[in-house]
Amino acid sequence: MAKAIRKTIRFTEDEYVLIQHELDKAHISFSTLARSAILRKKIKLPIERALLSELSRIGNNLNQIARSCNQGEKRLVLAELVAIENELKELRNGC
Repeated sequence: MAKAIRKTIRFTEDEYVLIQHELDKAHISFSTLARSAILRKKIKLPIERALLSELSRIGNNLNQIARSCNQGEKRLVLAELVAIENELKELRNGC
């Protein structure tokens, strides 16, 4: 199948020198390198708001645990750790 779609990409001089070095080393064209890099790279999708909210709550719990540890409140620390573990289990099961 003929490749009919063309995209333009811009580089700084330094970036272009690095890319050209890789092309010379691998003896391939820029198009081959670009297609290979783009097609094999897994795209990271934005994290959903609900997940960010859960992670924020977990972070707050960790801060409370650190504060409690510094104040010597061992029972409270243990309860917070159990709560975090339960939240992490829920997140794992929901994904």
